[in-house]
Amino acid sequence: MKKTLFSLTILMLILLSCEQDDQLGLDIQPPSDRINVKIDTIPLVAYTQLDDSILTSKTRYNIAGYLYDPVFGLTVSSFCSQLKISKTNIVFGPDAVPDSIFLYLKLNSIYAKSRQNDVMTFNIYELGEPIYYDSTYYSNRKIKKGNLIGTITFNPSKIDSIYIDTGKIASTLKIPLSLNYAKKIIDASYEGKLLNNSTFQKYFYGIVVEPVLEGNQGNLIVWDLLNTMSNITMYYHTSTLSKVKEVFQMDATVQRYSYFYHDYSFASLDLQNQLNGDTTSGKQILFLQPLAGTKVFIRFPDLQNYFQGKRVNINMAELQIPTYNDPTAREFPIPSKLTLAKIKDTLGNTSYVDDFMFSESMFDGSYNSQKKYYRFRLPRYTQNLTLNRDENLGLYLRVSGTSIYPNRIILNGSENGMKLVVTYSYVN
Repeated sequence: MKKTLFSLTILMLILLSCEQDDQLGLDIQPPSDRINVKIDTIPLVAYTQLDDSILTSKTRYNIAGYLYDPVFGLTVSSFCSQLKISKTNIVFGPDAVPDSIFLYLKLNSIYAKSRQNDVMTFNIYELGEPIYYDSTYYSNRKIKKGNLIGTITFNPSKIDSIYIDTGKIASTLKIPLSLNYAKKIIDASYEGKLLNNSTFQKYFYGIVVEPVLEGNQGNLIVWDLLNTMSNITMYYHTSTLSKVKEVFQMDATVQRYSYFYHDYSFASLDLQNQLNGDTTSGKQILFLQPLAGTKVFIRFPDLQNYFQGKRVNINMAELQIPTYNDPTAREFPIPSKLTLAKIKDTLGNTSYVDDFMFSESMFDGSYNSQKKYYRFRLPRYTQNLTLNRDENLGLYLRVSGTSIYPNRIILNGSENGMKLVVTYSYVN
């Protein structure tokens, strides 16, 4: 009899489910409690907020560029990086003469590809202060610049494979630097400043890559500094050697960080209103921008009252976040994944959601191109709220990889399709 009851219960849950994997939360209560399963939509509150500064030191990629966006306004990104010498105790010799010196930046991707015909200019500076590998740097820390050592004007769509000594390499921007900078490095070797990386980085703090704002729409360009193709290569000759090179690398063993700046003064009026405190606007439309731009606050204010006085098991809770019908989405591709964090105190500090800790794949956050929404499975988070195990302070929604991916997204609001669908059963 028990086996028959159990089989009927499972069949009922499958029939009630829209998708088979929606039943992944059923393991949080015993089979005997899975009778009288109900499905309800729980009200929620959501609105856009300015995001805090984010950690950008030692990230996988770095962004340099600018972008004028008709919805999100202006975004500007620059970065700095330490350099390292390729060997110890470098001495070039008293008759060494620099021939050329180049900064190579390996291209990873370009955001707003339809604008690649916009010509851009980058300035390259010496870093004006030391940065340290064991320190942390955030996106709101302005980069201190030293001497200007290079400038390039280029078309992002023309960044292509280039030839160096060893042959053809993948899409890389080649930026000529000042011979005075090369001579400064050669002269420093006579004073023992290229003895090792510790002494080298005390005198040569690193480089800064900064875009020059011009009258066009711009692009945000993602660079791969960890690739060996990203480096500074100096060529020189002596009285006995015709062509010698020295490579100064940027890799995972040196510090680097990005600085982001946003100007929302000519952004969408709906976005400006929400950033100025109009939370009601979030009922219809929401704005999510990475690079320390915007985040979305989400809360289920009536959840405890909804089940007040009743004991329930949350079989599944699915937060569904549909995308807005955005006419600019073709020009500004949306992110493939979002992330959700639990607000743990009144200061706005966050922690991982319990469901993420249990299973990242079940937690999800990926974009469903067929249903045109993002979703998160939150049965444990929801269950803990109903049992008052967690304080109901809300959640923060962000773009996944918010420090290295420029993709932004416009979403439907809390009364325009965003919803928390809860499957639950009463406990006898």
